[in-house]
Amino acid sequence: MFDSVQVKFNNINFYKSPLANARIVPFVKNYLEILKAIINDVQTTHFWFFASFCKLDNFDFDYIPEQHEKDQIHVWYTTHPKGGLNKEGNVFLIPTKKFKEQINNIKLLRDFKDINYHADPLLEVQPMTKAFYDLDNPFDVYNNNPKCYKWMINKDQKDIRLPNFYPSFWEDIKVYTFGKSADVMLVPYVKGIKQFYDIDNIVHAELNYSVKPMDIIFLSYDEPNAEEKFVALKQKYPRAKHCKGVQGRSLAYITAASMSDTGYFYFVTPKMDILDDFTFDFQPNRLKNPCHYIFNSINPVNKLRYGHGAVLLYNKKLCFDTVKNRKVGIDFTLSAPHTVVPEMYSNVNNFNQNPIMSWRTAFREVVKLLQSEQTVESKYRLKHWLQLGDGDYADWVHKGANDAKNYFNKHRDNDLELKKSYELLWLDDYFNKKYN
Repeated sequence: MFDSVQVKFNNINFYKSPLANARIVPFVKNYLEILKAIINDVQTTHFWFFASFCKLDNFDFDYIPEQHEKDQIHVWYTTHPKGGLNKEGNVFLIPTKKFKEQINNIKLLRDFKDINYHADPLLEVQPMTKAFYDLDNPFDVYNNNPKCYKWMINKDQKDIRLPNFYPSFWEDIKVYTFGKSADVMLVPYVKGIKQFYDIDNIVHAELNYSVKPMDIIFLSYDEPNAEEKFVALKQKYPRAKHCKGVQGRSLAYITAASMSDTGYFYFVTPKMDILDDFTFDFQPNRLKNPCHYIFNSINPVNKLRYGHGAVLLYNKKLCFDTVKNRKVGIDFTLSAPHTVVPEMYSNVNNFNQNPIMSWRTAFREVVKLLQSEQTVESKYRLKHWLQLGDGDYADWVHKGANDAKNYFNKHRDNDLELKKSYELLWLDDYFNKKYN
């Protein structure tokens, strides 16, 4: 009888070895690393090496390689319909002497000079668990009931047909993604990760499925021609919804979030003239930690181009959590994890439609810029806001920016006073008192 080694995996069903002499070792990194650790303990000409998630009660352990095959690694892989096809199987008969000769010259098990692959339709392996995740928070199901590997499937793809695939343990663990938006992933369990990018290796494969577009929420307060702007948006994008007249900025945001049926939603206001090549088809990165996405806009007064006044792709759960946990700072979007989508312009920011809109927009942005970390970029933006620009109501933009600077200098050490600029009603009252 050949020596035998069974590799025990955590977070997956363990099948007891049918071989009484099986030595049980834990899975570490990949099969080759384990083999390097145990090869010197093998006493027979060949040895069996197999995973604990393989059901081997009916496997032929009496197999003896032919003379011309005795120096080959023999590997059996399942073709069982429930097994998931991968030729890099999990049951091996390994020639001890030949393996010792090559072990220091190969980086991965597949680099061995001569491997003989055996398809076995009766070989049973533990199938991978399926979990359907909410796009705005995939880690709820990822961390619940941890598994060695788990199929992570966007809830919007409940009827999808999964690829007939099984992960390989011939190399380090990795994330397998499928399809253009990675709505389908096969992910190993790694405790404590914040995003799937924290797992070093990622492999992508094609898979056909349709991707559900994110809802569009149009939020208006007192802007002129808001109804007209919404009707135009609705005609082009029928999924757009109108949230209007909600007093209190935080309440307005969570009202908008509650209107969305998708995990993320596009946030649009009447001040935005949407560019023709911006088509609301951007999808959040499934591998990245849940966050808000900020596009870029064009400022018609000071010609700045950055995220101020741009279309946003809000993470629905983060919107609720920001308000629930009272994490709202001087800016709602920046109070949660966020990222800027580089070089993707969404709109012209036509905030300069009347005196009060022009003034309060400039006031709020300058307070935020002054309160933020003073980088070369923020100083450059601040400089342009404080200068007199061009276009409609440029004088009111200039007044709002400089009023904000004076207000900040007066209250720079008082966060409560600075945070007042977060609310539209306070801004309106401040403006009316100052300019009658």
